[in-house]
Amino acid sequence: MTIRTKLIVVYGALAVFFSTVFSLIGLVLITENATDNAEKMKTSIRQSLEIFLWEKASALAGQIEIYLQTHRFNPHDPILRRIAMQRIQRTGYSGLHDGVGRQDGRYVFHPNPEIEGKRLSDFRYKLPALWEAIQKNLAGQAVSKYYLWQEKDGSFREKFFVGIPVSGTDCVLFATVYVEEFYEPLYAAQETFRRKKETAVRIFLFSSFLATVILILVSVLIARSVSRPIHQVAVHAHRIGAGDLTARLHIPTGDEMEYLAEVLNKMSGDLHSYITNLTETTAAKERMEKELQLARDIQQSIVPHIFPPFPGIGEFDIYGTMIPAKEVAGDFFDFFLVSPDRLGLVIGDVSGKGVPAALFMFMARALIRVYGQEGEGPARTLFKTNQMLTMDNDASMFVSVVYAEYDLRTGELVGANGGHNPPLLCTGEFSRFLDDVAGPILGPFPESEYGQWRLTMTPGQALVFYTDGVTEAQTEEGILYGDGRLAQWIARYHDLSVEAICHGILADVGEFSQGAPQFDDITILAFRVNRLRRPG
Repeated sequence: MTIRTKLIVVYGALAVFFSTVFSLIGLVLITENATDNAEKMKTSIRQSLEIFLWEKASALAGQIEIYLQTHRFNPHDPILRRIAMQRIQRTGYSGLHDGVGRQDGRYVFHPNPEIEGKRLSDFRYKLPALWEAIQKNLAGQAVSKYYLWQEKDGSFREKFFVGIPVSGTDCVLFATVYVEEFYEPLYAAQETFRRKKETAVRIFLFSSFLATVILILVSVLIARSVSRPIHQVAVHAHRIGAGDLTARLHIPTGDEMEYLAEVLNKMSGDLHSYITNLTETTAAKERMEKELQLARDIQQSIVPHIFPPFPGIGEFDIYGTMIPAKEVAGDFFDFFLVSPDRLGLVIGDVSGKGVPAALFMFMARALIRVYGQEGEGPARTLFKTNQMLTMDNDASMFVSVVYAEYDLRTGELVGANGGHNPPLLCTGEFSRFLDDVAGPILGPFPESEYGQWRLTMTPGQALVFYTDGVTEAQTEEGILYGDGRLAQWIARYHDLSVEAICHGILADVGEFSQGAPQFDDITILAFRVNRLRRPG
């Protein structure tokens, strides 16, 4: 064996040895840095999760506090339920329980109906960590806590809990979410890094094989070409772990290491964009929710909400309610005294939903009030209102309306129908729809004419106005509630108070829908004659 051969063998062996050693060192550094960076990223993600869920729960608690300033606390209030019980991300949710100032409480609102009404202490042994946090809530403290939740299959998953007491009440707004949902970008990055590390190992082994057949200079150059990118990756990974997500790595080698650098750059960019977008989206959503809540509060303040509305008048009882399908509604109802002995009643349904429908509703309601108090009767009131609504109606919006006037002395009821669902008159166990005279909708046609119907109501008779959100409520299979079921319900429960009739119809619609989403506003106005006013 010649010296050259020996040198080649020796230097080749040294090249393989050092290449292998450097490769192992590089892999160890990458693995250690990746592990360290992953832990730092987990810590950063958990901190972001804690801030996000705390702010979300605080915002919901604040909304409930504002809502309860103008409404009494009612566990059956669907608006309060929607505020308190919301979906958070994909796996989280919020709810409400009482018990502040006591040793125990009950769940008021919870996504799982089976848990509503249960005592908080029922979970003290199954979830001791959560019970510890709840005890602090019951003492009036805001608290956050990580705990393990046991799934139905017996596995355990980590969840994060935040409880915020609602000022002025004995209730706590709680929110919880699975922690692993926020780790998904990190898991994806770790999987990508694992695949690229395996690619790097194959490159290292191939470079060691080449080092055995070429001169030491080539071996050294290959070792350098391999170790330098690895060092750059390690330094870059350290910067990412330190929170510098704007850093970029440039390795112009034209091989897998360059591709690995591009993947790391994309990973850090995606993480930066995700965190930025999450922050901006959360802030924008909260601003929008506050604005829509303000619009909803304004609308609810316009619709009658104080009952009985005329404490000094006992000749009749009246009650109305409105459940919007969105934050603001297109439905409306109203009543007002046309004269000391004459009561005007109106209910309407504007085409569309949301803010545009609400604006059109405000205008229609105001016009009916103005023209109704001129005393020309329901038909002329709708005629004049329609002429005003058709002006500058470029969006071709329309509203269906029933307007009626009741004489407190004679019991005579005069009404006009502008394309709306006919009212339902109930006399004892007999009920019928007042669909004798129906006119066109208001808004599209300026010269529409409206007829009138008349009847004389006697003490004990009731009249129910409603919108199509009641009769067109449907199950998940598409089956409609219908006029027939409404008439049967009112005939069966005709002797209830007007308030009980409204809430009873809402409950029956909810039971019929079986949890299907509400697609339309639901509005009900119930009126009952108690006695006729004596002349003079």
